[in-house]
Amino acid sequence: MSHMDMQGMMSRGNMMGPMKLGMKLFERHAEITRATDYMPNGIIDTTVSNNPTTAHLIQAHVIEMYNRLAENRPFPYPMSNSVPTMFANSTKYQRSYKLLPTGIQVTETSDDPEMVKVIYAHARELDRFAKDGMPAMMRGMMK
Repeated sequence: MSHMDMQGMMSRGNMMGPMKLGMKLFERHAEITRATDYMPNGIIDTTVSNNPTTAHLIQAHVIEMYNRLAENRPFPYPMSNSVPTMFANSTKYQRSYKLLPTGIQVTETSDDPEMVKVIYAHARELDRFAKDGMPAMMRGMMK
């Protein structure tokens, strides 16, 4: 990665959206419920909240991440081991989402067994983030 690419990735404009939404979700983690169905080729993951503001934040976060993946706009995400791999291999898996009244349902699949492992790892990370909040993020950064 060139110096200019790194500067762009670290710029305030590139990081503020994902980091701002992510921090709000960490603050509200106790209001979030997740259920993941593991399939041989990926996952169907449902993330919801009974709090309408939190539900909207969940939706906004997923939509922003999927837009960034489509536009190849990665950003530093030290709390996750899976996100950098997902950005580096965004053409190796399929993503879709369905908005729900209380959140979002995502489907992520791949024909590549190694990418399926990354999809599973990301789902488990998100489960920990929703369950434990900030402590789970800090553990992710220490790995």
